[in-house]
Amino acid sequence: MRSRSLTARLSLPGALLLVLGGCSDFQEAILDAYDPVPPTPYVQQPYSASWIESDQIQMVLERTDRNLTEQRILLSNLTAMRGENLVLLRADRAPNAYETRFVPTRLLGETEQTPHPFDPFDSLSFRTREDALGVMNWASWTNHAGLTCVLAFRRLEMTDRSLPDGATVMDIMLRNCIHGEEDTALAPIGPEAVAFGAPAPGPGPRPRMLSPLAAPLP
Repeated sequence: MRSRSLTARLSLPGALLLVLGGCSDFQEAILDAYDPVPPTPYVQQPYSASWIESDQIQMVLERTDRNLTEQRILLSNLTAMRGENLVLLRADRAPNAYETRFVPTRLLGETEQTPHPFDPFDSLSFRTREDALGVMNWASWTNHAGLTCVLAFRRLEMTDRSLPDGATVMDIMLRNCIHGEEDTALAPIGPEAVAFGAPAPGPGPRPRMLSPLAAPLP
């Protein structure tokens, strides 16, 4: 698939929704009432229940309320950078979820504060890439001595591929700090990592998951 790179300064709300939507129709979508996941407790899940595949996974937590199921997947952090490396995935089964706008700041929590070491959200410079999963948007930070942090967002829709639990859309956020390259830091939400329909795991600590490219079209 053809890929592209775009650097843009974002301001909320108009420019943000346009750039992170990936198309002009996104700007015109109707924003329906949004029900955030309530403060129900997370329950630890086995690796085989993870919606991503990564050798960085340390713990899989999940909670569900009404139409929303949220996974919080903690990744290893081998740096001295404070804060958690994590992938947050929020699957929405509401029939009208497909018509709602993707608002990345909702994945940041009630305070809408970006994780360390990133600046406030509306002052970040995001880049955009198209891959086999669709559009991904990310900001990066580096100390110019081999330490790289990324803050990435994307939305998957049922028209593109199968989603877990009968979801209509799934919103994803990644915060990952590593000693290495930017592409390596982004890998936990790349096309080779985000996969559904995993078979029952065999021996070993990690799940065996299907490639997203092998997922049946809905």
